[in-house]
Amino acid sequence: MGKILVLFFFMLSLCLVGCGSDNPQALSDGVKTRMVTDSIGRQILIPYPLTKVVIANGYNLELINALGAINNVIGVDYITFGDRDAYGKFFSEDKIIGQNSNELNYEKIIELAPQALIITGNGAWEDAQKKLEPFGIKVIIANAYYTGEFKYNWPLIGKLFGKEEQAQELINYFDQKLIYIQNCLKNIPKKTLYYEYKRIGNTTVPGDYFHNMVVLAGAQNIFDDALSVEIDPETVIIRNPEYIVRVGQANINGRIVPPTPEEFARRKREIISRPGWDEIDAVKNDRILLLSHYSQGAASKLVGAMYIAKYLYPENLPELRPEEILKTWLEKYQKMPYLKGHTVPAFSLD
Repeated sequence: MGKILVLFFFMLSLCLVGCGSDNPQALSDGVKTRMVTDSIGRQILIPYPLTKVVIANGYNLELINALGAINNVIGVDYITFGDRDAYGKFFSEDKIIGQNSNELNYEKIIELAPQALIITGNGAWEDAQKKLEPFGIKVIIANAYYTGEFKYNWPLIGKLFGKEEQAQELINYFDQKLIYIQNCLKNIPKKTLYYEYKRIGNTTVPGDYFHNMVVLAGAQNIFDDALSVEIDPETVIIRNPEYIVRVGQANINGRIVPPTPEEFARRKREIISRPGWDEIDAVKNDRILLLSHYSQGAASKLVGAMYIAKYLYPENLPELRPEEILKTWLEKYQKMPYLKGHTVPAFSLD
């Protein structure tokens, strides 16, 4: 019986290690480890907290920065590196680990010898895992760009770096504002919206990255029944949205320096001059909101949701101040200067 009990507790201990624990465990050499569940449900045993990682996605890096852990990042993808105004003081060119999450430079990653690569679920994570595992480099999927899943993805980032309290503070800050929007718009008819991302005919549909941002803003996406984000621009005329939101411009990614007034004016002229679009209610009534890529994308696109909600329902959301939220995000959480001019029309800080 004694041997059976010993065997039972031995197997139980193996099960507990394999299933993972939310609490850090110290190994015999004093190094702590922790089992985490990443954004697609994979359980990974990591050194805790992580102190040396490489990142392939700007949304993940932005959140890591907000939690005060950017100094633990030793390499980034080229697209993220490209925002020199934001990250120039953190990363030099020799810290680039590839073009993006699908085009990685594995030799550079191995040379940098991080504890982990943090990548997105739509990136080449399976290939990365196969090539980096022999070198002891963990591959962790974090999908910080999914707006509606911020309550799951942000705690993951917090757990990776031992920043759980900071992650919860961020969640509380934005959740309070989302609850305010939801309560104020509970009995308000939804206003119809055409959302366009970077180029004509590129919209959002259920399952796409931007759809939840539109939903959280209280808007009715006119293409919530479409199967593809690529639509015929003439269909916009037929569906006749009350509002149009246009984000960014082709080949321009998120940057903390906003577009010039001239660039915004050019984007608006292009929209209103499209054949037949002068018959759309949003164009006739000048209800077109232009957002920079950064202002819509900040904080897993929650800042973008705030701007859209305020633009569509200003009378119903008197206490919502998206420009102040962007300012707080930049100054407090990103430790970067606030620059106005990310939207047309402009929003007041008051």
